[in-house]
Amino acid sequence: MSLRALFPRHRIDAEPADLGRALAACALPPRGAAGALEAWASPDGEVLATLSVRSGFDALLTALALPAGSEVLMSAWTIPDMARVVRAHGLVPVPLDCDAATLAPTAETVARAIGPRSRVLVIAQLFGARAPIEALAEPARRAGMLVVDDDAQGYSGPARLAGSACADVVFHSFGTLKTATALGGGLVRVRDRGVRARMRALMERWPEQATERYARKVATFMALAATRDPWRYRALERVAAGVGRDVDAVVTALTRGFAADTPEALLRALRQRPCEALCATLRRRLEASTTGERVARRREAGERMLTRLGGAVTVLGDAMEERTHWLFAVLVREPDRLVQTLRREGYDAARGTSTIAAVSAAPERPEQRAGWCESWRSAVVFLPVYPEVPEGERDRMAELVRAMEG
Repeated sequence: MSLRALFPRHRIDAEPADLGRALAACALPPRGAAGALEAWASPDGEVLATLSVRSGFDALLTALALPAGSEVLMSAWTIPDMARVVRAHGLVPVPLDCDAATLAPTAETVARAIGPRSRVLVIAQLFGARAPIEALAEPARRAGMLVVDDDAQGYSGPARLAGSACADVVFHSFGTLKTATALGGGLVRVRDRGVRARMRALMERWPEQATERYARKVATFMALAATRDPWRYRALERVAAGVGRDVDAVVTALTRGFAADTPEALLRALRQRPCEALCATLRRRLEASTTGERVARRREAGERMLTRLGGAVTVLGDAMEERTHWLFAVLVREPDRLVQTLRREGYDAARGTSTIAAVSAAPERPEQRAGWCESWRSAVVFLPVYPEVPEGERDRMAELVRAMEG
């Protein structure tokens, strides 16, 4: 059988012209770009610009100065570094089990997990959809806890920056794989003036991210932009295989935000302010009028795939609100076999092992386990479902999945 082109598992949401302007900003960094970005994002002054969501989370926990051993209740499915940051502050991450339909815990799960040391509730909005967190926040409010809306994966336009009204803090990320990416940067809405002032004072003492390092990242992704073409991406896969590497591992290494092996190294990496070039690039990306149009096309592609799969597999988050299908994830019986088959047929499906993780039960709260998340994490497969994959190819991919899993 002849080799087919390979559609990449994810399309970087930036055009070569966007990256070229980012490089130009690195050559002549504008002054005051961070303040201008914050003012654009929030005329009421509630938003702080950060290097990443994890940087903002670190600043938040530092500003709160919670007693050692205090608990941070978290959606059990999240990126691994969020729980690592909690531990690095001497706090206890407590997982809240989720379900497939909403990718969120229930209000009952939250209420049962709250104990005398519980101080913060963090609900992660996953895969570009929105879980209704008002009911989840209610038991936390009654217990006097801070509520965090971690909407790092959910940006779909300026209106989304407000976050849930019931949240004290709202996170947004614009890292490499995110919508309207600036290849880094985050926005954190902090409604409490005192907490926000302490966070700002902390971050002002942090060193500024090196512009040269940001420029190297932009240049790297300018070179990689050519691999968005399916035939060139297939060539990249062949080259990686020729040196004993899997293309999934190569892509993951390039898009990983922070490589840190110890809690101390992680905090050092996070404790930087975004450079002016990054802030200027992020503001320009957020002001662009094309984001809403592409998100609408992405939503349409995801909803069509949902229909075409016809219940043959479980689509994660299919009951969530405002589905935008930033990622399209399914639970399958034979994930390795499905990934291998789809790649051979031209679709770069990927296992979810490095993208999400189930927060482990803490020794301090061994009874609080994320049973469903732990059991099903290894069965997650991400499918390349985005508008730049032609409709006929997406339909063919759905038929392949149905044939194997239906």
